[in-house]
Amino acid sequence: MNQNDLRVRKTRKNIENSFLSLLKEKDFHKITVQDILDRALINRSTFYKHYMDKYQLAESLCNGVFDVLKVGVMDRLECDKMEDAIMIIKPMYQILSDRREEILALFEIHTETIHLYEDMYNFLQESFYERQLKTNRKSIELLDYLSNQYASLVLTAMKWCLKNDGYEELTRHTQLFMYLAKVFNYPRE
Repeated sequence: MNQNDLRVRKTRKNIENSFLSLLKEKDFHKITVQDILDRALINRSTFYKHYMDKYQLAESLCNGVFDVLKVGVMDRLECDKMEDAIMIIKPMYQILSDRREEILALFEIHTETIHLYEDMYNFLQESFYERQLKTNRKSIELLDYLSNQYASLVLTAMKWCLKNDGYEELTRHTQLFMYLAKVFNYPRE
């Protein structure tokens, strides 16, 4: 199957959109492949040409969102100046805004292997910790505390903005965190 074929891409998009629409109505564990087939108006063999099961479908969607976050976070952590950070973050906020329904739906999936919100939290915490460990001489305990605060603040702000369509607020949240980071002498000056 040629993944670049327009029909293949349209079918995958149809399956994904049908699944996301079901997530707004039902808990992930109650959604069946048959529900997805009925919503997408496709047959079982078509679904299985693209995904092994609903878990692989959910993981694929979560990985796509997570990849966007990873790039944005790594670029953001390289910025020392507020203006630079805002320039990096604004396009990421737009992507989040465009995908808000999808992200909110995926945040609600919690299985042994699928947990987007927790994965994002851990990535934010570890990335901040590693970046600051290289550039500052603070105690490990303080750095651990600050990295958890960073992850909590970013994800709390993100989730609030997704639910309330408040992306302009994210700029103010970013400025607040950068001010707090300066108070603790993070990042390097």
